[in-house]
Amino acid sequence: MTKTAKVVQALYAGLDRVTRLFWFSAGALITVMAFVTGYGVFTRYVLRNPDPYTYEIDSILMVACVLFAIAYTQKLGRHLRIDLLDKYYSATAKEILLEVISPLIGLTFCVVLTWKTADSALNALQNSEITRSTWILPTFPIRLLIPIGTGLLCLILISQILRYAASRYRKNVIGQRTR
Repeated sequence: MTKTAKVVQALYAGLDRVTRLFWFSAGALITVMAFVTGYGVFTRYVLRNPDPYTYEIDSILMVACVLFAIAYTQKLGRHLRIDLLDKYYSATAKEILLEVISPLIGLTFCVVLTWKTADSALNALQNSEITRSTWILPTFPIRLLIPIGTGLLCLILISQILRYAASRYRKNVIGQRTR
């Protein structure tokens, strides 16, 4: 194995560890949300004194949960996909659509989303922006979750496109050698 191949393998392994850590963190956030919701239900119906913060905490945790889980879910290929038109395409066309075109479209969307939300988060930090609710929180940490999650998704999409291109290249090179 060449040095370049070893570096690429190490990068893929590191990206896998980071996305898996975020994925497990998203699972932990779901557990925290269950406890927060249970606390909110208890205070509302048992103590007859609703807690105004449980809805906000659950909303923030839900956004974090989705953003933390999306990159590893994409890596595993466990996301929802509409395969309504699959029967009309050849195997090669389906492969190119799923392995190149769809990730490129997703990457374009995610790059713009990462860029704009990072700008929004930095703007919130510069202006010391806070929430307009009963619970005053700085919005910068909450807004920073979006570019982190979508940036990680960008890296996964890039790695998927590069892996597909490398596999096609290897297949073509090996195919030419056996002829």
